[in-house]
Amino acid sequence: MRSAMILARGVLLEARRTGVPWLALGCIALGIAMAGFLSQLSLTEGALVQAAVIAALFRVCTVFLVAILVVTSVVRDFADKSLELVLSLPLSRTSWYLGKLAGYAAAGVLLSAGFALVMLVWSPPAAALAWFVSLALEAALVACASLFLVITLAQVVPALAATAAFYLLARGTAAMQAIATGPLADAENLLQRVSQWILDAIALVLPPLDAATQTAWLLYAPPGPLELARICGALALYGALLTAAGLFDFHRRNL
Repeated sequence: MRSAMILARGVLLEARRTGVPWLALGCIALGIAMAGFLSQLSLTEGALVQAAVIAALFRVCTVFLVAILVVTSVVRDFADKSLELVLSLPLSRTSWYLGKLAGYAAAGVLLSAGFALVMLVWSPPAAALAWFVSLALEAALVACASLFLVITLAQVVPALAATAAFYLLARGTAAMQAIATGPLADAENLLQRVSQWILDAIALVLPPLDAATQTAWLLYAPPGPLELARICGALALYGALLTAAGLFDFHRRNL
């Protein structure tokens, strides 16, 4: 456990030295600039429009920064052989993996906290708190997926592309299912039915990110405690499954 905590602290130091805080501040500055711009365009409900756009921007920035941090950090460890050096010490692969993952998840939590504090300008504290908790778990889930994929693929571009595909599918599958089963869909068309089956199968193996970190929480009302607990539990369970899969793949990998 002590070794894992040291590795997690090393990840946070690496994030600070590679400019992640400055990128986060740049995202916040961009969000504030967008808020000022939108305030001049919106004739009515300007605050709601600002909150919706900025919340979406902060969510994308959090996911992007976490994925970039995980993938580039691990690929750098592979390239400069520091991973082999660390594992030559009395340190298990499980400790290395969990320590790194804890550091990446902590970085995601810190990013989520910074963005949630900014959202307090447009949203009540209860809504911002629920949004922060969900975004922090979403960032941790992205860290789990990115670490699993970069361990498996060992390349920057394929790992980032796979992470982006995973996130976009998890976010958009529910919308695609709604379109496929809408009133304009042809239920007698075989191709239409096959596409619905494929979408249903994809939805079964992906986390319910469409229900997490909703902008509507900031605009209208936060979810109830039970609903928030259900969403957070689903994200945590899927993150645990990804962690187990990553550990299995990492242990069978020849370094």
